[in-house]
Amino acid sequence: MKRFVLLSLLLASPALAQQPQTPQPRYEIACRGQFGPNATHADLVKIYSAKNVTFEEVGRAEGEKAKATVIFAKDPARRLEIEWFDGKKRARPSVITVFGENNRWTGPLGIKNGLTIQEIEKIAGKPFRINGFAFDVAGYAHVEGTRLEKLPGGCAFGGHFEIEGGQPPEHLKRFIGEVEIPSDDKDLLTLKPKLWLWTLSYPAGEN
Repeated sequence: MKRFVLLSLLLASPALAQQPQTPQPRYEIACRGQFGPNATHADLVKIYSAKNVTFEEVGRAEGEKAKATVIFAKDPARRLEIEWFDGKKRARPSVITVFGENNRWTGPLGIKNGLTIQEIEKIAGKPFRINGFAFDVAGYAHVEGTRLEKLPGGCAFGGHFEIEGGQPPEHLKRFIGEVEIPSDDKDLLTLKPKLWLWTLSYPAGEN
């Protein structure tokens, strides 16, 4: 009986192999294609299916709200948000947002959440500055003058870093509040900042 079952599986396997496989979406974002400057909500529905693409209100810094297309809204590991210059037609991306340390989306040059500040500095090509911690725009990266300021395809990187516990210990309180800290500051590196939110944005004049 076992030989018969095994033989049946072997005979069936070529036929199974010939069946068309449904292509799986790649969790990569580039400043082109479905995420390029002329992309639309409708494009994303075609690629990721209507059940995985919604248009809803999302939270932003300082309690603000925005309307955005959301891909995989209920899955933190795959959630992606796209705001539009043309909100009525849901066309021409203005900002693409990826957050959560375990989010699977990868951006240009290998950008992804969970990278250390040293790893992002290597991608940037030189040190940059980040905001202090424990306020609304905590850990925001100022990447002007680096490779992250304008990426291939014309979009720009924005990112926020976080440290374990949310704010520095008492002896490093100089890092708290509205200050800017060099990414290669030796004391900052002891806190092991990691990227937890990043964006790709397009300038309005180029869309």
